[in-house]
Amino acid sequence: MHPHLAFRRLALFFAAYVFSVILTDEATPVEKRAVIILAAVNSLPDDGSAQAIFIYPNTYSEQVIISRTGQVTSTTNTASYTENVVTITHSESASAAGSDEPTATLQVLKDDFALYNVNVKNTIRDSYQETLLFEQGNQFYGFYYIEGAFGFIWGQHAFAFFEQCTIASVGAGAVTADGPDSTTDSLFVINESNLTVSSAATSSLAGEVYLGRPWTEFAQFGPGWEIWSTATPDTEDVLFAEYDSSGPGAAGARASFSEKLTSNPYTAADVLGSSWTTWVDSAYA
Repeated sequence: MHPHLAFRRLALFFAAYVFSVILTDEATPVEKRAVIILAAVNSLPDDGSAQAIFIYPNTYSEQVIISRTGQVTSTTNTASYTENVVTITHSESASAAGSDEPTATLQVLKDDFALYNVNVKNTIRDSYQETLLFEQGNQFYGFYYIEGAFGFIWGQHAFAFFEQCTIASVGAGAVTADGPDSTTDSLFVINESNLTVSSAATSSLAGEVYLGRPWTEFAQFGPGWEIWSTATPDTEDVLFAEYDSSGPGAAGARASFSEKLTSNPYTAADVLGSSWTTWVDSAYA
């Protein structure tokens, strides 16, 4: 199954559009691939039309920012994330850049975006924090591999559904951090996914990884269980819940501000809206 990411606004069914396809150059030497994907993105007409970029196998060292109007699909042709042949990589720390956003290897500042079978890495290696930021809108992640430590899946105003993903911790800390302004401002749900220890971890991390912590008191995420800090626990209005978890990490007591559900109330439609099947590729639903 191909890893798939989709950002909602218009339908993502390929048959509905005639795509202009831009092929990144397979023959370009590694040292000259600094902006080849970004150049492909920037060459797309900013006219609201649906466009696709096919990326040849290789490692591309660059930052890619996508903000054009109209649907954009970026893809390669492998069978699963374990066989991905395209990597986009960049190395920059938040301390050097002054904030998180300028360090991102891939920035998607638009609706209607889909990404298939592409590895995205920040290789600075001084921190594994804040791997994936989804800040607003409705977002779907299917069959993805996400790695980091200490709040590495985070956001404030987005509704995100993770379907059959592998989420790997490199170090101690919470997997997620949710910071909405109200109880209706954000919701993260991880469904039928595997939370595990990364092969890059230097210890077993037993008892050191939490599934989430509340960035604000209105955090909503299933599951969860760590306070923000002793001085500011932010647990007053949180919704941290789990349903039918299994494996060694599912055993044991839970925090008083979390709950275990007897049924699962959070389908993709509950999180993303009833029209979600019109913009998420049905192969990943």
